[in-house]
Amino acid sequence: MYGLYDTDGILRFMGGDREACEAYAALFSLPLASCSLLPMPRPATHVFRKRRSRREGARSS
Repeated sequence: MYGLYDTDGILRFMGGDREACEAYAALFSLPLASCSLLPMPRPATHVFRKRRSRREGARSS
């Protein structure tokens, strides 16, 4: 994934490859010399585990 940022640092487009970002810039007449094209980090996925049900009376204190 790549991100195309304008001169103000605003993310204008996210694409799967550099060519997609360059095509977006050409479509909207954004000069590539004034834009930044940076690789985007992959989002982290979190796995949530289901809580175990507590059995009442199973433990004695």
